[in-house]
Amino acid sequence: MPTEPVRVFLVEANPLIRIGIGAVLTDGAVCLVGEAPDEATCLERIGESGADVVLLDLDGPAEAGLAAVRSLARGFPAVGVVATRSARRADGGLALAALSAGARGFLPKDLEPAVVLDAVRLVGAGGVVLGPGVGGQLPALLAPVSEVPGGAAFAALTAREHEVLRLVARGLDNRRIARELVLSDKTVRNYVSAVLTKLGAGSRGEAIVAARTAGFAPARGLLQ
Repeated sequence: MPTEPVRVFLVEANPLIRIGIGAVLTDGAVCLVGEAPDEATCLERIGESGADVVLLDLDGPAEAGLAAVRSLARGFPAVGVVATRSARRADGGLALAALSAGARGFLPKDLEPAVVLDAVRLVGAGGVVLGPGVGGQLPALLAPVSEVPGGAAFAALTAREHEVLRLVARGLDNRRIARELVLSDKTVRNYVSAVLTKLGAGSRGEAIVAARTAGFAPARGLLQ
């Protein structure tokens, strides 16, 4: 473990959560050196902060969050990025997407303060962390496509469902998919629900990973 305090930059859109997490990052082995409400502000300030670790909120659009992970990994390779997300929305698919983009960790936001501090110290020392319940999902997500539940269901997708899945795999939210395909938001929600059902996917993240594993998603997707 490092002898100097691990310097943390916190990115969190919710001001109450930002205050709460910031208060946790106060022990002698960890110190808060900066904070931001969004990815763009983080990228503007991170260079002058001297941070060792970035806690990056992924509760917003996946496309923007994963793009920020990639930008940080490319521009500041010595900084360990730990993606965070609300516990009810955290899943192995998004964790794998974040790790593929260059993150060194993925944590739900409901963890005890001591666990968060341990995770920050570990990443500050060059390690990788995955929150409870997330790491256990990765073996299934990394399995060959023939072993992925619902893998054979790709052939059952309609032409329109194929289009929707390709856009989901790029990280687009329903509103942007609706604009791309000139459909209503409600229609897109129905298509996404049908795709998840046919693939046996429990979340958009699982659908993204299954699509990429099968070679189904476009080459310019988010998990490059």
